[in-house]
Amino acid sequence: MFYSLLKPLLFALPPERAHDLTIQMARLSPALGKASGCELDVRLAVNVGQNRWGFPVGLAAGLDKNCEALNFLSHQGFGSLECGTITLKPQEGNPKPRLFRYPQEESLRNAMGFPNHGLLAMLPRLKLFEKNIPLGANIGKNKDTTALESIDELNILFESLQSEVDYFVINVSSPNTPGLRAMQEKAYLLELFTTLNQNRSKDLFLKIAPDLETSKVIELAHLAAECGLTGLMATNTTIMPERGAGGVSGRLLTKRAQSIQSIILNEKLPIEVIGVGGISETSDLFDFWAMGGKACEVYTGYVYQGPSLLKKMKKDVLKFLAQQKLKDLDSFFALPLLDRQESLREFRE
Repeated sequence: MFYSLLKPLLFALPPERAHDLTIQMARLSPALGKASGCELDVRLAVNVGQNRWGFPVGLAAGLDKNCEALNFLSHQGFGSLECGTITLKPQEGNPKPRLFRYPQEESLRNAMGFPNHGLLAMLPRLKLFEKNIPLGANIGKNKDTTALESIDELNILFESLQSEVDYFVINVSSPNTPGLRAMQEKAYLLELFTTLNQNRSKDLFLKIAPDLETSKVIELAHLAAECGLTGLMATNTTIMPERGAGGVSGRLLTKRAQSIQSIILNEKLPIEVIGVGGISETSDLFDFWAMGGKACEVYTGYVYQGPSLLKKMKKDVLKFLAQQKLKDLDSFFALPLLDRQESLREFRE
């Protein structure tokens, strides 16, 4: 109700101005997050790596880049939060305008370039987070850092944040930092993961692009398993040159993201696959479950729909459990995949 009243005002502003204003309101009024959100239900919690997500839908990175609104967002109904992208040094990002809306398609295009306040500004904010759900940090290299230098840079971020967050996401797949996607190469990633694994106690994910060839997706999936990563985040934003510079998210990304997710899940590797990209309604979540997935993240769908997206998903999932006579989602995910698919088919008919 609150967001439906606020949204027309926000959408009358330039996108980045609206985003910044929303984050500042959330930072100043954390109690409003609880009043406008929905409570978690223990029946809907799931295990993801070492963590227990309160709901199998988390918040993707990019919304709270500077860890300012965590206490608001943690009460919206998300099962986990991912902040960032965080870089070692502060950076301004790319020139403005760099965020664009496509309302008819419930999509966004961003060419942000990792604008953030840097590691030292984040640490005290993370300590103030009243954690009630798992918190992840999305980390990336500074724009001017070389690939070789980035390994030390990411390792500093990794070690500095380990006591403050529950999982990490390595971002080498944003289209908005020159040369970044070229770092999705096996030799580089092997060296990076070998370094990070030396002192690792938290879940570690690699976020990949939706614009990769099938062979590269399979290679990265097997590399993640070989290196002992918790899993892959699939996917980042997609490049659509006809729309302009940057990466596109939301419904325009859905099919591409699902294609990448399906490729990875079909490999049946011992890794988690977190579905990201164009998840805008419960049917998208059910599609992901039917492929063999479990947990996903949203961003653009939340921008367009607010907490009503999470409320609707929660209501639909509870209805699904009741119809299938399942006591909780743990019971559902304990079933063989074919049985899960049949349960979903029955419910959706």
